[in-house]
Amino acid sequence: MAEDDIASRMVEALQDAPSMQLYQMRALIGMLLDDPKREMAARMKLHLGQAVQFIDYRTGQVRHGKLIARHDKQATVLEEDVRRTWKIPYVAVDSLGSEPGVQAYEPPPEPAAQTAAAAFKVGDKVTFDDAKGTALVGIVTRVNRRTATLQAMDGRNWRVGFELLRHVLDV
Repeated sequence: MAEDDIASRMVEALQDAPSMQLYQMRALIGMLLDDPKREMAARMKLHLGQAVQFIDYRTGQVRHGKLIARHDKQATVLEEDVRRTWKIPYVAVDSLGSEPGVQAYEPPPEPAAQTAAAAFKVGDKVTFDDAKGTALVGIVTRVNRRTATLQAMDGRNWRVGFELLRHVLDV
């Protein structure tokens, strides 16, 4: 029996139920889904790169995708047909079994930590290119998290990303 047929039959059966009973069922189902044992069991069945099916919480529709990341309480699933990622609680994800010949997902390497801020300090003489490609020279007046504040030789202040700065060597 198809999942859509089961879902439509459940909705039909519950359509005439009193609101109070529906709310009570919602609370009971929520307690069952929040059980850490259930979450752990669901998490243990999943691995990166695995084909999965999951429930779209907005529509109740079953969707298919690939598990690309695991977090504490939820998984990140890539729905390949529409190239969309979803963060889904583990209890809403089920494996489709491993398909022969499908390689496990290899996440991209983490970007290197930026240490460019340590390379510059207040008082350093630097050069950089403005938006027109003109080389300007200035003195670092402040080191921020991602940029340096400079005073150019013409008196103007600039805030420039570290990746655009080059040290000037006085000879």
